[in-house]
Amino acid sequence: MLAAGNTKVTDLLSVTPPPIPAGAHAMTQLIELPPADEGVQPHRHSGPVFGYVLEGKILFELEGEAPREISAGEAFWEPGGDVVHYQAANLEPAIWSRFLVVCVCAPGVEMITMLEPDEIVARDHLRHPSARRHSN
Repeated sequence: MLAAGNTKVTDLLSVTPPPIPAGAHAMTQLIELPPADEGVQPHRHSGPVFGYVLEGKILFELEGEAPREISAGEAFWEPGGDVVHYQAANLEPAIWSRFLVVCVCAPGVEMITMLEPDEIVARDHLRHPSARRHSN
């Protein structure tokens, strides 16, 4: 799609996010993962997160969804709230993977909350069958 002049605009992702609470704020972060890094451990975000992989490829897993590969040039999103973000690991064994995220932060709540080990075990049944690590 062409905008004014010679500017080119490409839609990468179009979703309907959950409602954004009054008083929320947004932050933009650059996440850089060393080669073969497992990334941040299981956590929640206080609001929706929209991302774009700049370099490399990551293994991305949200609660209830099959883990999937996202490569440079692809966009992703997650709803935040109670949905657990299990993985954003670097699938590249020899190079860094980098992605940019825009996080919508709920007022008065930290943007990221790490899960305790007992909660990870308790929620394992909510993971996609291909990603479950514990027996029930």
